[in-house]
Amino acid sequence: MTVVEVILILLFGAFIRTVFGFGDALVAMPMMALISFDLKTATALVGVTGLLVAIPAAIQYRSTINWSVIRRLVLGSVLGIPVGISLVKFVDVSTVGRILGVFLILYGAYNMYNSFRNRSVSVRLHSKLWDYFFGLISGVLGSAYNSHGVAIAIYGTLKNWTADEFRGILQSHFMCVGVIVVGSQMASGFWNINVVEILLITIPFLIVEIPLSNWVSRRINSAAMVKYVYLLLFIFGIMLTIKG
Repeated sequence: MTVVEVILILLFGAFIRTVFGFGDALVAMPMMALISFDLKTATALVGVTGLLVAIPAAIQYRSTINWSVIRRLVLGSVLGIPVGISLVKFVDVSTVGRILGVFLILYGAYNMYNSFRNRSVSVRLHSKLWDYFFGLISGVLGSAYNSHGVAIAIYGTLKNWTADEFRGILQSHFMCVGVIVVGSQMASGFWNINVVEILLITIPFLIVEIPLSNWVSRRINSAAMVKYVYLLLFIFGIMLTIKG
């Protein structure tokens, strides 16, 4: 029964990632913990599933992607990964997680309130240096909390990306970073025969699910997409606060 539960969790995470562009790890990892599934195996499965979802999405939205932005985000993420690892080793991660959770709750709630009152976000970040900065924060959060997408999602709302830009930039960023993450996990011994077996069973379901998820995502316009992103950030903030 556990294998069935794991596959269902991976498919649910893939659905969230395909429709909204991020959030699969923040959804899947706590659910894996609830069924007491091995942490390393769960981490490897969520990582490789996220990469498999990101590749076709990056291809689909390639016309909306500014690859110069992606290069800067990825470089920032690579620089942030060792910072996140150091954070886990030397800092009280629970406290940092709760602080991040409270920030996401406040940020999501405030912007949901404004979006429903048709007030736009007034902050606009034009300098290219912000690409490196948010990429750096993404790398830190990704290596420490499996939360690469949170920083990029916030950046997208501040940059006022359209729904297609949002998904395209997020997924292409995940595709590039995901190769590094999955390679690191394999080198660190996270992969085992269970990972391969579950992955082989999951892939045919992903092939069916991804087009259906894309069908759902195409029916969400930019205005609604922003509201959903704020809602997800709010929910993830609660999850991080409790988990922290």
